[in-house]
Amino acid sequence: MKRLRRVHPLYYVALVLFVVALGLTAITSSPSGGPSRSASVYDQGRGGAAALRKFFDAMGISTVTVQGDAFTIDTRSVAVLFILGPTEAVTPADAAEVRRFVSAGGTAVLATDAGLLDRPLLDVFDVHVAGALGPGEYPIGGIAFSDPPASKVSLDRGVTLTLGPGRVPLASALGRAFVGMAPAGRGALIVVGTVAPFLNGQLGIADNGRFALALALSDGRSVAFDEYHHGYHPTDDALVLLERTWPGRALVLAAVAIFLYLVLTGRHLGLPIPLDPRPPRSSLEYIRGFAGLVRRSGHEEIARARFRKELRTGLARELALDPATPFERTLAGIAATDPARAGAAKRLDDALGRPLRDDALLRTVRDIGTVLSGPRGAER
Repeated sequence: MKRLRRVHPLYYVALVLFVVALGLTAITSSPSGGPSRSASVYDQGRGGAAALRKFFDAMGISTVTVQGDAFTIDTRSVAVLFILGPTEAVTPADAAEVRRFVSAGGTAVLATDAGLLDRPLLDVFDVHVAGALGPGEYPIGGIAFSDPPASKVSLDRGVTLTLGPGRVPLASALGRAFVGMAPAGRGALIVVGTVAPFLNGQLGIADNGRFALALALSDGRSVAFDEYHHGYHPTDDALVLLERTWPGRALVLAAVAIFLYLVLTGRHLGLPIPLDPRPPRSSLEYIRGFAGLVRRSGHEEIARARFRKELRTGLARELALDPATPFERTLAGIAATDPARAGAAKRLDDALGRPLRDDALLRTVRDIGTVLSGPRGAER
């Protein structure tokens, strides 16, 4: 129980990362205290944009959606593309597709509340988020919003923009633009620093509807809504939830933190594995193993030479002679006191000098032990 109560600091880090990720998910998906803010044309709630699509259809504007397994825009049939508050990250490849569409003569309208998930697209057109814009009604004007005429928009939250060279502010508040146009090729990207005017719950407030309609005027081609970055695309990648959602990323970070904890502390998972689960081997196993190797190699002379050396060395030491003494001299010393034993040693030495069968070799080894045990062994 004491070990269970000891929690490593990395576990706290993993918990904090998971809570922060859940908080980021809540921030990017809904406003404080309000309904879900998806900005999707499939969402009938106050935070959706289904009413905007119906409004365009009622005004005789053909609408389509961009979705599927890849983000592509058909420049032949689409004149205006609405990217309303993407809830999935806009990749550099997606931003390049929008630029291709704009350069070919299309108009893209990006509405953003934070400029986080769509930052790659803003960077491509040199438009950047400057700061927060509070709730209220803000004046708009100019030729861009003269047909239909729109003089003010109402929003609950938004951001102001910093425009690069060649970019044109279309509406400003507090000395900073919150609607700007970035020309590129034969078309332009219009960045709106709020999603509010396009949502179901705020479309009928002030001139929000006219403002949206002014941005959707086309040459007879369709107006497209980007639903790809609202998650409407199939995928066969099982890691998409880990890569593109904050809870998934939090799980990855938590797993990395736990893995580092296990590595740095040397902890193991499960019961320890014994170093050698098998019982120790006997000497006989090694002897049999070596004998098998010698037999398979076909070099049984190794064993005969070993036993022949053992016989000569044992008899030489018995006479207090150098083991390197010629064997004939050793036999002569043994024959002086025990001729029969000397004769037996001579026969064994001669036998070990030629190939022997396994049974004959075993008998020879037994006889060597008898000869080396001395006269008593010879008598037995």
